[in-house]
Amino acid sequence: MNHERRRSATYGARWVAIASIMSALALVGNYSLVAVPNVELGTTVLFITSTSFGLPMGIWCTLIMSVIFGTINPWGPFVPQIWITQVIGWAYVAVAGGLVRRIDRPAGTTYRASRDLFIVGLFVTAMFDSISNIGYSLAFSVPYSIAMIAGLPFMAAHVLSNGVLFSLVIPRVESIIGKEFGPALWSGTVERLEVLGEE
Repeated sequence: MNHERRRSATYGARWVAIASIMSALALVGNYSLVAVPNVELGTTVLFITSTSFGLPMGIWCTLIMSVIFGTINPWGPFVPQIWITQVIGWAYVAVAGGLVRRIDRPAGTTYRASRDLFIVGLFVTAMFDSISNIGYSLAFSVPYSIAMIAGLPFMAAHVLSNGVLFSLVIPRVESIIGKEFGPALWSGTVERLEVLGEE
């Protein structure tokens, strides 16, 4: 009984620690490149969170990050319509990471791994921008098609930069996480973290 209680406490502590670290990294990723329009690391971090620690962890980090970023937004005042669609878009990124986690894909920093993640980054970011543009359309009472056309240059920069970031950052960070947490992390769901709690 005491062993189970200790294991549960250890698992809970690790969960909180990982959620805090990854949420903080996502926020830093959003804030650190704010001077460069439409280039950010937050999306990449949320995707890595789901691929490395599972979808539940990715969703939690998405919620934590979005609440803080929505409250302290360097781009201007809080706009509910835009914020809600951004949260939905970030949740989509986390779900995409959770789905990618389940498939057999090349590991490491090989050309194939980077190429595949570049394509995933393009697609995921294009979907995120398409969703968040709904918020701009609603907030400023303009047709969605107009919002998409007006935002195309910004969307292109965002999509391309995230494609590059996905291909360069994700393989390297996953490799580091794999070394730190061991092979048990890469199979099954995030509950595999319990294995670490038994050490």
